[in-house]
Amino acid sequence: MELDGRKLPDQTRLEAEVAIVGAGPAGIVAALELAQAGHDVLVVESGGTRFRRDVQRLGAREPGGDGYHLPVGTATRRQLGGNTVMWGGRCVPFDPVDFDSRELTGGARWPIGLSDLHPHYATACRYLGCGQARFDAQEVPGLAGATLVPGLPDGDVTTSGLERWSLPTNFGRHYRRQLSGSPQIRVLLHQTCTRIELEQDGGAVRRLDTRALDGRRATLSARRYVLACGGLETTRLLMASGVGDHSGHLGRWYMAHPQGTIASARFTTPAENTIYAHERDADGVYVRRRFGFSRAFVRDQGLPSFAAWLVNPELADARHRNGVLSLVYLALASPAGSVLASQNVRGDHLAEAGSAAMLPHVRNLLRDPAAAARFATSFGYQRYLRRGRKTPGFSTYSPDNRYPLQYQSEHLPNRDSHVSLTGQLDALGVPRLRTHLRFGQADVDGVLNAHRRIDQHLRRHGVGRLEYDGDDHEAGVREQLFAGCHQAGTTRMSERPEDGVVDRDLAVHGVHDLHVASSSAFVTSSHANSTFTILVLALRLAEHLRRELSSPA
Repeated sequence: MELDGRKLPDQTRLEAEVAIVGAGPAGIVAALELAQAGHDVLVVESGGTRFRRDVQRLGAREPGGDGYHLPVGTATRRQLGGNTVMWGGRCVPFDPVDFDSRELTGGARWPIGLSDLHPHYATACRYLGCGQARFDAQEVPGLAGATLVPGLPDGDVTTSGLERWSLPTNFGRHYRRQLSGSPQIRVLLHQTCTRIELEQDGGAVRRLDTRALDGRRATLSARRYVLACGGLETTRLLMASGVGDHSGHLGRWYMAHPQGTIASARFTTPAENTIYAHERDADGVYVRRRFGFSRAFVRDQGLPSFAAWLVNPELADARHRNGVLSLVYLALASPAGSVLASQNVRGDHLAEAGSAAMLPHVRNLLRDPAAAARFATSFGYQRYLRRGRKTPGFSTYSPDNRYPLQYQSEHLPNRDSHVSLTGQLDALGVPRLRTHLRFGQADVDGVLNAHRRIDQHLRRHGVGRLEYDGDDHEAGVREQLFAGCHQAGTTRMSERPEDGVVDRDLAVHGVHDLHVASSSAFVTSSHANSTFTILVLALRLAEHLRRELSSPA
C-alpha cells in the first residue's frame, strides 16, 4: 500500500514491526525480504514516484572548502528507487583483500568477512537483474579460455575479473507493484524522517519523527528500525538526532574513490583480437573485463584495491578524428543531451565543452557519415528503444590497438576525511551537512604504483606497455581527485563500540533496535562501486532481523 504524507492528518501515528527510512535499493530489498517472511513493514521515503527539486534540495550540502566533492544533488536522489533511478547499472563485489587488515589501510578491521556476504550474492544479482553471481570470466561459459589480448595470462596482475551490468534496474519502477501489492508493506511517500527519539536510557528507539514539506507531522513506532537513506543522509540523521557518536567515529572516515585516466594501454598483439568492448554471457547479460591484482600481490606489494578497464578516447578532444565519437559529443552537448545521459555522465564527457570548438567535431562527422549513421541507428535502438536489457555503453575499435585505461582505486581510510553539521537548516529544520573529503599522498602513490605494476606485467609478457598522458604522472592523478558519487565510511562497522558506530549486524552500538543499511557502514572503500555490496548487506540484515523478530521476546 502507498500512503501520501501530504494527505495524512497532522500528528498521525503509525506502527509496524519494522520501520525503514529510505526507499532506495537497500530499503526496498529489506522491505520485500521481511514482508516475504510475514513481517509488517513501513517504509518512509522523503520523495515520491517522480523527481521534485524542492525535495531534492533538502539534501544539499554546505560548501566545505575541500574542492574535491561533487554536488550532492548529482550523486543522490530523493525518490522511490533512490539512486537506481539514475544509475548506469554497474555491479561489482568487493575483493577478498578488501576485508583483510592491511598496513596500507591503517589496520582497519571489518568485523565480518567475505564468507558472511557471499551467501547473499545470488539473491543480490537476482534483485539487480545482472545475471549469475560469477565475476571471473574463466568461470563463465562462452567467455572462459579467452584473454583480454593474446598471450596475457592471469598472474599477479589479472584481466579476467568481471563487472556485471544490470538491466539497468530502476528499483522504484521495477518493484513498485510488488511493494504496493504486498499486504505486509506500507510505503509512506513525501514524508521525511527528521529525528530519531531514543528512550530515556538511550538503549532503544522510542519513535521516529517525520515531516512533509507542507508541515504535516507523523510519528513512527516499531520493534526494529532501519536507516537506509544513503551514505551521507543516514549519517546526517544520526548526527542531527544526537545518536551514535559514542566513540567519536560518527561522521569520520569519509571515503569515495580516486578515479580517472592518466595512461593508455598500447598493445603489440593483433588489434582485431583485443577484447576492448562489453561482452555478453549466455544469459545475455553485459559484462566487461577489468585489470586487477591477486589478493597475495596486493598484500605483498602494499597496493590499494584497484581496477582499470579499456575505454574510448576523450570525446571532447576532436583530435581522435573519429566520427562516431564526435557524433556522441555533439549529441551530449546539444539541448537533447540531458535526456540522453545523466548529469554526471555529461559532466565527465563535456568537461572541456566550454573551450572545445564544435567545428572540428563536425569535420570528423563528415569524414565518415555512413559509419556515424550506422552507429546512431544501432546504438540508439540498443540503448534507448530495446525492451528489457539495454547496452551499458559503447566502445570504438582502435586500429593502432591503443586504448585509454580508466581506473578506480581504493580511497584509504583517513580520520580527517569527515562530514559535520552546520548552523544552516533545511526547509524542515534539519541541520545541513558540510563535507571535508580528504585524499592523501598514499592515495596518489597507490594509483601510480598500480599503473607501474600493470605496465611491468604487459612488458614481461611481451604484449604491450602503458603510455602516460603527460610527464608529471602525480599531477595527473591529483587533477582528477574529484569524487562524491560513492559515499562510504561515516558510520563504520566495528566489533567493539569504541572502534566504530555500528556492530557486525549493523545495529548502532548500544541501541539494539536501530540498524544502518548503507555504504556509510563500510570499513574500507574497495575499488568497487557501492551498490552491489550495499544490497548484499541489506539482505544479510533482513535475514538477521527475521531471526530476531521470530524469536521469543
